[in-house]
Amino acid sequence: MTTRYRVGLIGVGSISQWHVRAIRAAGMELGGVGARPGSTRLHAFAGRHAIETVFDDWRDMMDKRHQWDALVIATSPDGTPAVMIESLALDIPLLVEKPVAWRRSSLDTLPPSADARTLVGYNRRFYGPVQRARLEAQNGPPLLAQVTLPDSVEDPGDDATNNAYLRTFFDNSSHGLDMARFVLGPLRLVTVERVAGPGGRLAGLAALLRSERGDVVQLTCNWATPANFCLALYRPGRRVDLLPFEIGTVYEGMDVLEPTDECPIRRYVPKQVERVMLDRIDQVEKPGFVAQAEALKGMIEGRPLPPCAARLADAAAALELCEALAGGQLA
Repeated sequence: MTTRYRVGLIGVGSISQWHVRAIRAAGMELGGVGARPGSTRLHAFAGRHAIETVFDDWRDMMDKRHQWDALVIATSPDGTPAVMIESLALDIPLLVEKPVAWRRSSLDTLPPSADARTLVGYNRRFYGPVQRARLEAQNGPPLLAQVTLPDSVEDPGDDATNNAYLRTFFDNSSHGLDMARFVLGPLRLVTVERVAGPGGRLAGLAALLRSERGDVVQLTCNWATPANFCLALYRPGRRVDLLPFEIGTVYEGMDVLEPTDECPIRRYVPKQVERVMLDRIDQVEKPGFVAQAEALKGMIEGRPLPPCAARLADAAAALELCEALAGGQLA
């Protein structure tokens, strides 16, 4: 008889619905959901997703330790480390939403045992196009890369002491930075130029980074710009784009189209030689989430995490990069 593992979910924000779907698509049971006391969304969320067991205080889930084979923690980074500390006492695998915390130092509060039992939800690592880009980067000499992260970072107005506007950068840009680290390996900040907004607040930045193997990375954080997220890899005669991150395109060489009466401009068109799309499951579910849930299932069964899976050390490295890029302005 096939074992049907029971997973508990803590948190009912917008991302949680995708965890419910992914857990079920991976063949596991969503056994219950909990939230912070006083949550106004908990019972409506449970009703929408046909979850019968509801905990008005997520801490009550800790008293039902024998019910859970794993937990998914999708809470605000303000409280995630504290939720993790109590959940780790259950000695079961955890899938924790990125970025885990707002500050790298917050991860130091976690016990040493946390890393072995924690999968961090940097789901882009599971994308087929992203893994193809990693192969491109690793199977060849060092290259030039460009990363564009046009997050919608909003100006906080007149309150110059309020750094909460940077939370979008720490929450979402850390996602792109982690993906770049996965594709290229650990990254070191070489230099950064910051664009000053009203009151000295950040309005964007450009930076140069290097990987351990010598790749040079140009990073542009062009906040609130009508642009797409992108990672591009360049070698002589060859280019690989993730534009957007969910689609991989490989180019080799150029076609030169001479001027004509209809178009009197000489055109230089990159030759597309390969297109890498998301797996079929990632075209009907949130990309990477089902593979991520299957990795959690593997942890329950005692199997090692796949090489693409993010660990707490990866979350820490992404937060360190965010802090360095922000120049000490913490979320």
